[in-house]
Amino acid sequence: MLINRLKKKPGIASVTPEDSEDLWILRRIIKNGDIISSNTKRVIKDQKEFSRPDKGERINVRLSIEVNNISLDQLLERIRISGKIIETTDDTISKGSHHSLNLTIGNSLVISKKIIEDFQIKLLKKRTKTSERHIIIAIDRRLAGIGLITGTHLRIFSDILSGLAGKRYKTKATYGSFFDELIKNIISIYSKDTKILVTGPSEVKREFVNHVASNKSEIHKNITIIDGIDLSGQEGIYIALKHPGVKEYMKNSELAAASLATENAINQISRDSKKIAYSVKDVKKVAEMGAIDKVMISSKIFEQVEENEVVNLLDKIEKFNGKIHLLDSSTETGKQIDSIGGIIALLRYSIHDMD
Repeated sequence: MLINRLKKKPGIASVTPEDSEDLWILRRIIKNGDIISSNTKRVIKDQKEFSRPDKGERINVRLSIEVNNISLDQLLERIRISGKIIETTDDTISKGSHHSLNLTIGNSLVISKKIIEDFQIKLLKKRTKTSERHIIIAIDRRLAGIGLITGTHLRIFSDILSGLAGKRYKTKATYGSFFDELIKNIISIYSKDTKILVTGPSEVKREFVNHVASNKSEIHKNITIIDGIDLSGQEGIYIALKHPGVKEYMKNSELAAASLATENAINQISRDSKKIAYSVKDVKKVAEMGAIDKVMISSKIFEQVEENEVVNLLDKIEKFNGKIHLLDSSTETGKQIDSIGGIIALLRYSIHDMD
């Protein structure tokens, strides 16, 4: 999270979300009645008699909206805010009319409220350190898959084809355009300190890394080769995430921490431990006691409870210094949390009676 300005009272936060967990944090901080200012596009409808109602000029404007409804996209890609316009940079837009803002990663905004609570300031400041990012490449002679891990979220991109299937003779020159296309795609999602893991069943992965080095690409210094993975493309990326070498390399990542906590929690369930809670009802109860050490939550939880209930639950856990791992079904760990209802908590001490 990039923070340009932060003031407690009156509450002002000028921020730019950098990943999906930043959006979660903003969803917890923005409340009805707050003023949100951001750039957006608004359709100015043509007033001609026979003009279509869905047609008009799209203009760039800066709006300030008094929030009356807010929701988080379950794929953690955007926050949708609607409310009454109180300020606008365009005179053709009427104050008092209603508008919706879609806040996405990289979309700067200003939050204005009566007061930003201490725990909310803490949440924002904790997110000033950008989540560790990993790019995983699974490559062979036919294709290459690209996956980007930010925090606990995995984004898979379309496979890049070499176009060389069936060709009998393949040389370094033959692979050049394939490698160049792959480099171009990597750079489009690369940022400073992003770690790149290259895997795959053949020696093409080494040829690719050598090609990167010979071209003096900025990404070369952050590339590591991982052997022992026999698949390429999107399937190879999913297999790579289960490989011991990849797990070791990513052991300090947020995803690794969430995976370890989830594995621990599932083991606790199998032992019928009293230091575990894994229904919404039980997690709410232990949260009130301040008993939660770590909680893993996936988007599955939204099928059971209203979004505002989830926000209030997370706020309660945070106030008692519980660690929150937010997951989705893009990873194996997220799917595990989905399978047990979308929430599971490790407790600081045993609770013998949940009723």
